[in-house]
Amino acid sequence: MVLTLHKSVARCFVLCLCLTAAAQLANAQQSSILPPIHLSLAKSEALVAQVADVSFVSGDMALPVPLQAGTDQVLYLHLVGDTTRFGESRLIAATILPSQEWIRQQRNLLFRQGVYAGIIVGLALYNLMLFLSIRERVYLFYVIYVLAFGAFWIARTGFFYQDLWPSHPLLDRHAQPFLAVVVIVFSIFFVRRFLAVPEHSRNVDRVLLGVAAFTVVLYLASLTGLHFAQAPVLASIGLAVTVVYAAMGLAAARRGYRPARFFLIAFAALLTGNVLYILMFLGVLPTTFLTYNAAQAGSAIGCILLAFALADRMNVLKHERDEKQIEYTHDLQELVQRRTVELSDAVEQLKTASITDPLTGLSNRRHVDAAIQPWIAELQRARVRNLAGIPRRYLAICLGDLDHFKLVNDTLGHATGDKVLRAAAEILRQNVRATAILARWGGEEFLILDHVSGPYDDLLMAERLRLSIMQDTLSDGGSPLSLSLGVVRYPFSERYPDLLNWDHCLALADHALYRAKNSGRNRWRSYRPNEGALRRAIQSRGVEDIRRLLRVRAEEAFALGLIEIVDEIPANVSVR
Repeated sequence: MVLTLHKSVARCFVLCLCLTAAAQLANAQQSSILPPIHLSLAKSEALVAQVADVSFVSGDMALPVPLQAGTDQVLYLHLVGDTTRFGESRLIAATILPSQEWIRQQRNLLFRQGVYAGIIVGLALYNLMLFLSIRERVYLFYVIYVLAFGAFWIARTGFFYQDLWPSHPLLDRHAQPFLAVVVIVFSIFFVRRFLAVPEHSRNVDRVLLGVAAFTVVLYLASLTGLHFAQAPVLASIGLAVTVVYAAMGLAAARRGYRPARFFLIAFAALLTGNVLYILMFLGVLPTTFLTYNAAQAGSAIGCILLAFALADRMNVLKHERDEKQIEYTHDLQELVQRRTVELSDAVEQLKTASITDPLTGLSNRRHVDAAIQPWIAELQRARVRNLAGIPRRYLAICLGDLDHFKLVNDTLGHATGDKVLRAAAEILRQNVRATAILARWGGEEFLILDHVSGPYDDLLMAERLRLSIMQDTLSDGGSPLSLSLGVVRYPFSERYPDLLNWDHCLALADHALYRAKNSGRNRWRSYRPNEGALRRAIQSRGVEDIRRLLRVRAEEAFALGLIEIVDEIPANVSVR
């Protein structure tokens, strides 16, 4: 190469050789393995290397050229070697600059590379912290991809060879292909995780993994001595996958995946820079500041936008997790509420079953024992208040028994007897008030409890129940059944309300029932106190003696006239 300078105005110049692959040329110049490339510079053909006996420390090959001002100079550049062994072009561009200008450009270059390295390292450290905190591998893949991408472009400037391993040209020779392979492989891993490729398209995922495997195998083959145009092949693979990434980002954006917008812009910028650089590399575009730095600038913009994409992805995932948590909480609350209702229903069913007679569906003894106490307490409070104008209320205790029911079981069988009991229970239920307690007391006995205030309300209730059973033919044999009842009020004595408790009154009702049975059945008998006789007896014998007499020796109480027997309703009172 011949360089001609016309009337130079400075005495110190620098010849800067902007080779397509300056680092490979430097490696070849010092490597003992590859055939050397000889580079020399002189003022005439006879004085080779007379001028260029030293070189500046630079990423490019820079040689000092002392020139005389005001004179025309002809320089000869002699290059010996085959650069195509490294897959590079034979094109070599040379520039002669004043030394101060060259130093200024070097400072600008160092500043730009420092800014670029700062962006790469900052993004990598931030996302590494995210990976260490949330342990999501997409951030680790991004960190490795960004570091390898940044290292690749910084290595292209020659700074790694200049500052890190100036004495290891073979290491520098393999560094860039290795970094390019790492960029391609981990960009594939990153994109697969970021766009959830395996979940949306298994075929595309297989293609991506195949490209990653092919790239690794290609690089390992180059280490074994296989010679091929490695740089163009890796550049073509990188360009192809970048185009595929952009298409996948567009598809994800159309699918409604919000972070894909940043992803698409990032790889569009990266694709634009790579296309410009590769076209320059292939000689389609001239080597200019824009084309030479397009890929590196695109990579910086792409890495920054991918960081935004990851941040947006984190927000989207957080929002989705929050929505899922809200939905899960809502579903859990509904489940708990449903289970609570089911449990409450089950408890209620168990409670109902525990207080319900399974055959007739009426209350049982347990229900009566639990329900009677509030009724008694309310009667006692009403008696204490004793408000004027309000009739005094009593608790009517009516104990009934189906007549000749044993004959039904003996002649028609227990199944028929059960049917008769259920039918009798339904008839009684229809003829008592909703506020009354209707219970099966045992066998064919029924207990009816209700509040009454009139002097004949309890007797009318007993007569109505007797008639309702008698008017229905209950047995399958067609013979009508009848009902006998015993009726007592609580409190038993209005003058002495504490004389007998509820259990004592129930025992008197049972006594009255058997008196009705013994009197011919299909009737009722009611016991009422003789208040005057009770007063005289208590005054003479004491309350405890009279209470014991009423509880244990009822017949003696009858003989003393303490209890009156009522067996009919006055004619002027109608039964409803």
